[in-house]
Amino acid sequence: MKKFIFSIVAVAVFSVFYPGLADAGMYGEVYIPDHEFVGFYDETGTYTVVAGIKNKEYYAIEPTITISILDGDKRFEQTHTLAAIEPDKMLPLKLQFPEVKGSEPILDEPVITYEETVNLYLGGYVIYETLVIHDDGSITGEIRNGGEKIFENFRIYALIKDEDDNILDISSSEIFHTMKPGEVFDFKMLASPNISDKVDYYSCFAFGDDAILPVNLERNDENYTYRYTANAWFKDAQFSNDGSELEIYALNGYILPVTGSFEFPTNSINEKYEVVLDGERLAKGGSAKDPKERFTETVDSLQSIDEMGNWHLYFEIPESFQGNVRISGFVDNDGTFTVPDEMDITNLLYYETVGGEINTITAFPNKASLVIDMNSSDDGQISLKINDFLVRPFDNDEYIVQIHYKPGLFNEEIETIYITDEFGFEKGLTITIPFKNGAEKIEIFGSYVVPEFGQMAALVLAGTIVGIVIISKKTNSFSNLFYTRM
Repeated sequence: MKKFIFSIVAVAVFSVFYPGLADAGMYGEVYIPDHEFVGFYDETGTYTVVAGIKNKEYYAIEPTITISILDGDKRFEQTHTLAAIEPDKMLPLKLQFPEVKGSEPILDEPVITYEETVNLYLGGYVIYETLVIHDDGSITGEIRNGGEKIFENFRIYALIKDEDDNILDISSSEIFHTMKPGEVFDFKMLASPNISDKVDYYSCFAFGDDAILPVNLERNDENYTYRYTANAWFKDAQFSNDGSELEIYALNGYILPVTGSFEFPTNSINEKYEVVLDGERLAKGGSAKDPKERFTETVDSLQSIDEMGNWHLYFEIPESFQGNVRISGFVDNDGTFTVPDEMDITNLLYYETVGGEINTITAFPNKASLVIDMNSSDDGQISLKINDFLVRPFDNDEYIVQIHYKPGLFNEEIETIYITDEFGFEKGLTITIPFKNGAEKIEIFGSYVVPEFGQMAALVLAGTIVGIVIISKKTNSFSNLFYTRM
């Protein structure tokens, strides 16, 4: 067990946690230091790139990075938009390229672009004097929300290094759903068993979004959107010609099983999913050096519906799995439940008000609008947390808002304004609507409201829950990927 000890002379250790001292860089840059950028074949034989992206701008940024690898006469690229990075902080990154097989792949210089953004975790920090590295290579400690806003659905990320400062891997903590200003939480990160004896320290701690990823593809000539979260890597999703089966290529880079959690829109109460894995995995009792076994197997899965009427599907992905995942059971909308004219979603959304109180929030799918019934006592504003699966903006990324006032207070009893979301979709959309004293109803118009991910909300809100599922992986729990009421 190792404790982190700080002193004036411990400059080397101090620079681990504050990389700016070891790698000053130039202000106005966003870059990856040479010693924080490495490519290698991991224990499963998968080519892996690990990096730490440093923000030397004077403001928080949202970076987009392109990693390119030349493998013989073939080139493979991945481009990803990442979580926000505060000024003078570093964000760990890990990408895997299963297509790379050569003996001497060439890792090109990364291409980084970025935009100014708002950091959702401003003021969050690790309490370094609490950090302890254990004999199994894991680390425990405490984190604190030193900011003024609530943190939602985040993890702690860090680089793992050996005694020669070489990057071994990236680790992440459990999911924290809600952390209020001033709160202090315990956290733990695990090291893969194959590197546990090499772990010397963790560096580049960062608060980041949980990896909940949206996927858009075509199903029966129509756009179809689902989301997933997992420590495995998924790509190349496509539906069968009849739309009943979804096939996805998957890669689990860990030598331990991980849980995949998928969220699908509902077309029928009768949908029942089946999951088949077709690929390679480690043989029982085998090590990463042993040949993998080929198999095709229907695996156990759990299925439930959340409060917004979304199907949730959970299943285990074996250690070092590489191959196809086939999910069958998709059906067309059979009219089992039709979209109601209106739905009370007051208790499903998080909102904050100044200068008034909200009585109800009602969704009107056929009018593509949300209606807020309220009482106002002063000039103020409403901040409403939404997402693209609840209400989508028009093509110009704007919503139309009509504010209804009590008669006689203004020349016009209805005020129309145009608003945009404050944050990007991947972080969760928040819209803020200003109003004057006397406002009694606010109507938000978009291009779409609720039905694709809420056709069964009326049923669920009435209390008929098909299943309530909590899946734990290490210490992570998943109960609802989209909505967490604080």
